[in-house]
Amino acid sequence: MAPDAVKASKSFASKVTQATCLTDMASTPPHNFSWVDPDKLAGLALPRMTSEYQYLLDNGIKHLVCLCERKPPYYDSCPELQLHHIKIADFTPPLPSQIDRFLSIVEEANSKGEGVGVHCMHGHGRTGTMLACYLVKTKKISGVDAINEIRNLRKGSIETHEQEKAVVQFYQRTK
Repeated sequence: MAPDAVKASKSFASKVTQATCLTDMASTPPHNFSWVDPDKLAGLALPRMTSEYQYLLDNGIKHLVCLCERKPPYYDSCPELQLHHIKIADFTPPLPSQIDRFLSIVEEANSKGEGVGVHCMHGHGRTGTMLACYLVKTKKISGVDAINEIRNLRKGSIETHEQEKAVVQFYQRTK
């Protein structure tokens, strides 16, 4: 490669890196973002722009749990944000092992002072179910109370009877 071509190639790579480097970008809150436990756990809809990942970082979220069948777009544009992928089909409840894995991720991240964001497509069904299980564990409340609290905090959460049942069964399993 000619020296000028190498320079041009390095310059282009630098610009590409800058374009995806989130430290210099303005941040935008993801759709349906809200804290369920401030600085520890937030729910949100599928992030669709790199500026939304920057918002997560700006707000202390270092871990993003994706409950969708596919990983979110541009997730790899932010190396400081660790993606955890727990595949759950839309409108279905998580398995007990998936709930346990999610709660372990949150517990480990929080023990290091790092926040966690969890999302599905719209931040309602699968996300709400996991958030309710978190409340059952951390607040020591019943499944029904956790469902009601999440629905008060995040309208439209926990969409199916099976998702409600998963929260109640998690409560039964942990009491």
